[in-house]
Amino acid sequence: MRPSSVLLHTTQAARNVAAGSRRAWIVTLTLLGVALALRVAAAEWPAATEQLYSRGLYPWLHRLQTSVSRLAPVSCGELLIVALAGLAVFRGVRFVRNWRRREKPRLEYVLQEVSGVALLAAWIYCVYLGAWAYNYARLPYAHGTRLELRAASAEELDAAAREWLQRAAERRRELSEDAHGVVALSSEFERHAQAIAEAWVRAGELDPRLAGPPPVLRAASASRLMTAAGITGIYWPFTGEPHVNVLAPLPQRMFAALHEVAHERGFAREDEANYLAVKVGANSGDRELEYSAALMAFFHLRSSLSAADFSRSLTLHAEIDPGVLRDIKSIQHFWAAPSTALQTVREVSSAVNDTYLKVQGQTQGVRSYGRMVDLLLAERRARLTNSGVEEAR
Repeated sequence: MRPSSVLLHTTQAARNVAAGSRRAWIVTLTLLGVALALRVAAAEWPAATEQLYSRGLYPWLHRLQTSVSRLAPVSCGELLIVALAGLAVFRGVRFVRNWRRREKPRLEYVLQEVSGVALLAAWIYCVYLGAWAYNYARLPYAHGTRLELRAASAEELDAAAREWLQRAAERRRELSEDAHGVVALSSEFERHAQAIAEAWVRAGELDPRLAGPPPVLRAASASRLMTAAGITGIYWPFTGEPHVNVLAPLPQRMFAALHEVAHERGFAREDEANYLAVKVGANSGDRELEYSAALMAFFHLRSSLSAADFSRSLTLHAEIDPGVLRDIKSIQHFWAAPSTALQTVREVSSAVNDTYLKVQGQTQGVRSYGRMVDLLLAERRARLTNSGVEEAR
């Protein structure tokens, strides 16, 4: 078949498909255009986004989501994924059946399926933006506070890391160990969920931006898949449910739960969610949450110190409390990829997440998780200034 004939055939098939779904495409493209225009406007005017969406419409939408999700004994988000998978199988089977019957030209069948998938994807994206993702464009958490974000010296990183190390060691002494010398935290998911809910209530009383309904925290059924992909937690914005990988080491699991609830509260940026996980956990009054928050704060600070001054990080490493060091090694051992294939899966997962974050305006991608250190240091400077102590430089 000549190229001109192929082009003519394809054009005619596309026209036939478009004629059958013209109204759907007009409605969908109009909605998508409005949603994208609002996304651009939200990024251009973050103060308006903060007032009108993040503190206006979003809390109302989120309360509606949680009131519905709370009625189900299992994850509504996972049920939705199963439903979408079922829809994909159904459409696939129908496509194969129609293909064999040849009731229409095969090219027309292909274009019809592509059109259907594109329409569904557009609607999902619009719902995603409206239900949560505009929060990426809200004012930074540090806005309107005394938190001063600036580059840190190695000395300041070292001092902050030592403070959090000491805090972690003190909290750990109040906890027990297992037979391997690793901290033994409660493995009851319901206890964690209740403690985390109470911690966020406490935080919301001090900062109205952190207030909200009790989170509908879910133990992810797909925890094995999440582990394979190197994921500790996921927030499902369509149903308002934070999901936690229940196979991850307990300190990291509890920190991940705090992090995902920060997303649920409307703080979409990863550095802010990590910072709030530390802030809320460290001031929760719950020993296990306080230890988990302190341990992860130290973990990130030590990583930043290693990048800034490796010799200092080696000196600090030699001074880590033995119990804390065992816990860190336990976490590192859990995430060590046992095979090249699994390592490749995690690299792909990280690359996808990196691209997603950059598309959402977080230019540093997955590295933005570590930028929580900037907020931790800013908080430390404010505390030292308020107490009249000269800050470390």
